[in-house]
Amino acid sequence: MKYYLLIGGFWGFLMAFASGLAAGNDLAYVLRNAAVGCLGGALLLRGFRHLLTQQLRQVTNRQAAALAPVGKTATPRA
Repeated sequence: MKYYLLIGGFWGFLMAFASGLAAGNDLAYVLRNAAVGCLGGALLLRGFRHLLTQQLRQVTNRQAAALAPVGKTATPRA
């Protein structure tokens, strides 16, 4: 998970820094906005990774349930 936080933070920082410099802003404002972009990018990529792994687990559980033998249930009936 740390890997995705680092990559998201790097890309957030890089995009905010480049767009701030391209807009001609002061370096202090560019660095402040890039720091906020770093935090935002890290949290966004972390959230997207969480959603992706959640959906992959759901798909594998559905496939496993579909391949289970018919007539056998996971919970015993009373």
